[in-house]
Amino acid sequence: MTNPLLSFNEVVKKRPGGRGYELFIESLAIFPQDRLALVGDSGSGKSTLLDLTALILRPEAAKGFWWRQGDKSQADLFRAWEKKEVHRFEAIRREELGYVTQTGGLLPFLSVKDNILLPAKLKKTGPKALTRLNELTKVLKIQDLLNKPPHKLSVGQRQRVAIARALIHEPSLILADEPTASLDPPTAKLALELLLNLSQDRALIISTHNLDLIKDKGFTIHRIVCEDVDPSQPVVAKLEMA
Repeated sequence: MTNPLLSFNEVVKKRPGGRGYELFIESLAIFPQDRLALVGDSGSGKSTLLDLTALILRPEAAKGFWWRQGDKSQADLFRAWEKKEVHRFEAIRREELGYVTQTGGLLPFLSVKDNILLPAKLKKTGPKALTRLNELTKVLKIQDLLNKPPHKLSVGQRQRVAIARALIHEPSLILADEPTASLDPPTAKLALELLLNLSQDRALIISTHNLDLIKDKGFTIHRIVCEDVDPSQPVVAKLEMA
């Protein structure tokens, strides 16, 4: 059986401020070609979980937090955090992860073309990056935008550029944080369909409020539920199967 790309076992992430907040992930395994949707109220921790998955945030505790190394071995990422072995995370982010943020996250001082190509340059994919660029921009219908700066784009165009950027370096795992939240319904539907079609052979995790949009799209739904029992204690959010 193939090892998961990434697996969580009793992972804890805390946020300060006010009473405090704690996200607890008892168990989660992400396999190649998985389709996983995170749902929950605003502020429940969907973005926090995606940032943990993207190795942007460090967990406070973990019984297990592993990334697949080849077919048989795994890297213990939490121990690497403890040992400050940051080079491990840099390599995984560069080689294996693509991330579509809520607002697109495009760099304002780069053209659309250079924004898209940036992950491929960091990964050093070579000449095939231009072939991949042509393929993606054709499907996403953004070929005529390549020389424009991000501020000249509509919201929908920026999101399609962000999708191209997340896929240009052919990552193993694609993350998308509310990728359709700021789009009108027809554009949201188109953006999700494009994201699904272009990531068919890769693992995909999205966060969303719109369950109707992902209905019948093959997603396994996980809900983040907040437990607010004792006002003197931090709010605890837990990941559950919906």
